[in-house]
Amino acid sequence: MKILKVMVLSVLALAARPVAAGEARKALDDYLADFKTLKARFEQTVTDEQGKLRETSQGTVYLERPGKFHWEYTKPYEQSIIGDGQKVWIYDKDLEQVTIRPIDKVLNSAPALILGNQAHVDDKYTITELGEKNGVQWISLIPKDASHDYAGIKLGFEKSSLREMELADNFGQVTRLKFKDEQRNAAIDATEFTFTPPAGVDVNDLSRPRDAPGP
Repeated sequence: MKILKVMVLSVLALAARPVAAGEARKALDDYLADFKTLKARFEQTVTDEQGKLRETSQGTVYLERPGKFHWEYTKPYEQSIIGDGQKVWIYDKDLEQVTIRPIDKVLNSAPALILGNQAHVDDKYTITELGEKNGVQWISLIPKDASHDYAGIKLGFEKSSLREMELADNFGQVTRLKFKDEQRNAAIDATEFTFTPPAGVDVNDLSRPRDAPGP
């Protein structure tokens, strides 16, 4: 669930509506002004509270505003995390297992509002310019709600491209994403945001009401 929330929160950052500010915020404003879709390769690392590397992975991400995403992990294991704005499918190919969750059970209410573009990001986050490092302009989003799942989100922009993202949880663990071969506002097939479980896999459908009849 922790990695799943990282994936969804990355969509929240891109779905939120901006306000004017300094150089890094201008880069964010410009990036989001006509943002519709994003396709990119990514590399992901997770470090613990001591800064020790715990996980590394890579794959391809597809985003469509508002609220649709597809994270396709290829290394070190194959996993798909797909959201259509209503449900989220998590498919682990090695385990031959699919879990389906309603998106409102993955997110707390404030991020869900941002995901639907119903709230301004500055209403929910304290935004700070962090300056430039190695050619990347950084900006910080700190949740105003202390019950938020993450202590902070950082976005790094190089000119008009999103290059890096950092998400720090409340226990000191940090997930870092680096993006490559970005294709912004390119056409993405609608099938990227839908999922049909392969035949024979175990399906755990947590999106179904408990008293709903089976298939």
